[in-house]
Amino acid sequence: KRLPKDQHPLVAEAMVLQEFDKGAKIIQQGDTGNEFFVIRTGTASVEKNEDGNVKQLATLKPGDYFGENALRSDELRQASIIAAEKLSAFKITRAKFQELGLNDKIQFANRRAVGAGGAKVEDKAKPPSPKTVEEKQLITNALRNNENLSSITKLDDDRVNQFIDVMWKESVKAGQEIIVEADLNADYFYVVQDGSFEVYASQLEDGEEVPKGKPQVVGTVEKGGSFGELALLYFVPRAATVKATEDSTVWAIDRGNFKRILMQVSEAKLKDYVKYLDGVSILSALISQEKKQLATALVEMHFTKDEFVIQQGEAGATFYILYDGQVNIIKDGAIVSNLSASPQRCIAQYFGDGALLDNETRGATVQVCSETAKTLVLDRDSFNMLLGPLKDIIERSRQNANREAAKGTGGMPQAVQDGTKVKILRKDLSRIGLLGCGGFGTVDLWEHKKTGETYAMKGLSKGYIVKTGMQESVMNEKNILMMTNSIFVIKCYATYNG
Repeated sequence: KRLPKDQHPLVAEAMVLQEFDKGAKIIQQGDTGNEFFVIRTGTASVEKNEDGNVKQLATLKPGDYFGENALRSDELRQASIIAAEKLSAFKITRAKFQELGLNDKIQFANRRAVGAGGAKVEDKAKPPSPKTVEEKQLITNALRNNENLSSITKLDDDRVNQFIDVMWKESVKAGQEIIVEADLNADYFYVVQDGSFEVYASQLEDGEEVPKGKPQVVGTVEKGGSFGELALLYFVPRAATVKATEDSTVWAIDRGNFKRILMQVSEAKLKDYVKYLDGVSILSALISQEKKQLATALVEMHFTKDEFVIQQGEAGATFYILYDGQVNIIKDGAIVSNLSASPQRCIAQYFGDGALLDNETRGATVQVCSETAKTLVLDRDSFNMLLGPLKDIIERSRQNANREAAKGTGGMPQAVQDGTKVKILRKDLSRIGLLGCGGFGTVDLWEHKKTGETYAMKGLSKGYIVKTGMQESVMNEKNILMMTNSIFVIKCYATYNG
């Protein structure tokens, strides 16, 4: 996604088609890779060997890609990719990629830990079970009585019904551990229909350790109760073991559906979230597609007056955007500043952004001083799962910027020289005069205030374009010009709106 569009046809032309039989290892964990693949037909399994135990991480389908890191360096393959059926894939080698001069320009937007960028984790959901009116009411009450869910978002009837629609019923035998403390594979949230469960923990809430091998009962969950939500929300290990004390029945929902329903926002809200992220300076290295991915992963969390959002001295792993309410910033017991946000005035504040870089210690306490405060929350693990370590993204962006600056511009626009588009801001252009008029608008001559380069700017009347039904033609013209890279064809450097 960071490769200029005019370079995409070069990559497509250089890729060759390769066929694989069922069971064939396309890439092997531990090998040094030098090839990138895009699946054309068939499916493949992503498998990782950890201490002799082979785990399936994901299933790849047509259109998914993998092995992208091999185009940049001699990186060891982090997982094996095995053809689950007869499979065909387009392939390009690093040597060919470098021969085309693309290695300095590429930077994949979706950096997955296993090197399978297009993959989606295989669905762990089971078919939903039929429910009586009484069972639906029990689930509704359980969801709305769950304090952690209530603090994150408003569970309106629509969201609750979506939960109910996808949940399935499971039987749990007495003595069975349905959740195990410290388990990283936290995939389900549960509502108790019948029976009871005891909650065991090896560490109490105040941090006190209990004797080794003797976990302490810290709570019970009975009919109408629920558990398992925190590990799904924040990608953290299970905090306790949950064990059935009698034969019980639960309703279950998988992580994928759980987060999808909780994080569902309208397109308008998503745009607002992206605007908030645009104001976070530490995220300036991200492209718009990456910010949109982050926007979909933001979780709403609400706080009440005098509640502490973060506390000085704590280890931080969570980033907050305050979009409604007021908070005090307190350092060493004294209020040093105040942050205020309002959706009506389109003002948002953020804090804790350093936590996305590393496990920093909080430098100040943030306490709510308005009646309520509404925030959007993102933890570092979620960020890394989506895009990879932020430190790496920032460093790569800095290196690319240095390379481009070192090339210089010469006497003509840089994009014509090396195929890389430079960002031209409209405020940096000064109008010289009219070049001509056409059926849809005018063409003016503009000069860049800093470089002295001149450009022709074509102005179109949006109302006239809509009136004549020419929207598709205009977009086609723009897309074609963005993809061309020839000194004999007019180059499109930038487009503006309004």
